[in-house]
Amino acid sequence: MAESDTSDVPMDPSVNYEIGQDNIQTSLGPFGLDIHNPVFLVSGLGILAFVLGTLMFPEGATTLFNGIRGWLTNHLDWFFIIAGNVFVIFCLLLIVTPLGNVRLGGEDARP
Repeated sequence: MAESDTSDVPMDPSVNYEIGQDNIQTSLGPFGLDIHNPVFLVSGLGILAFVLGTLMFPEGATTLFNGIRGWLTNHLDWFFIIAGNVFVIFCLLLIVTPLGNVRLGGEDARP
C-alpha cells in the first residue's frame, strides 16, 4: 500500500506491518484472488466439515435440519414478519425521500 493511501491512518513507528502483507495473491482464470490465510482456512474447514457431515450422515442431517427449521418457524416467525415489513418500509422511505434520487453510477451513468 502506498504511503498516500494511508495518510489518514495514524502510523505507529513500533509496528512494521502493512495491511494485506500476509495475503496470497493469485488468479484463477480471469479472476484475481487475494486470500487471507486464517480467514480462508477457518471458513474452508467449516464448509468442508458441514458438507462432509451432511453427506456422511444424510438421515441425521435431515432430522437436524428439519428440527432447526421447525424451531425457527415456531419461535422466530415474528422476526421474519417484522424483518419483511421493515424492509418494505425502508424501500418506501427511499422512494419518498431525497435519498431516492441518488445516482448510483455517477453523473454520466445512464439507466
